[in-house]
Amino acid sequence: MKTGYIDIPEKKWGIVVVYDFDTDYDYLDMLAIMRSFNMSKRNSEKAISILSNYNTGMAVSIDSLKMSAIFVSKATSPNEFWSTVNHELHHVNVAIIDYYGEPYDDEGAAYLQGYMMHQAVKVLGEPCNSY
Repeated sequence: MKTGYIDIPEKKWGIVVVYDFDTDYDYLDMLAIMRSFNMSKRNSEKAISILSNYNTGMAVSIDSLKMSAIFVSKATSPNEFWSTVNHELHHVNVAIIDYYGEPYDDEGAAYLQGYMMHQAVKVLGEPCNSY
């Protein structure tokens, strides 16, 4: 399992990125991360079951910590990997915008999405083992 961290200083928000997982130990660690975001055991186990498939992802946020986690499964190609990352970052974007009460159709939302994606590429690089 690999992890990365994306900091959004302007929003005082952090994102933990979890990817390239495939062992029982990885799933136990993921379960612990999900539970730390107040996910129920049942929902965490269901999420892990879904994430065991290729080209899937999940995002979870906790407002009180101003923190999100995204999980990105193994991908069938680099395009699928980055598409899933972008998709999950969109959910984080919505959580942040919602937390601050900003409009969804604001240009700021697009800039935030672009910033998060740029940071993801910098932090994760090209995760060759993910496909």
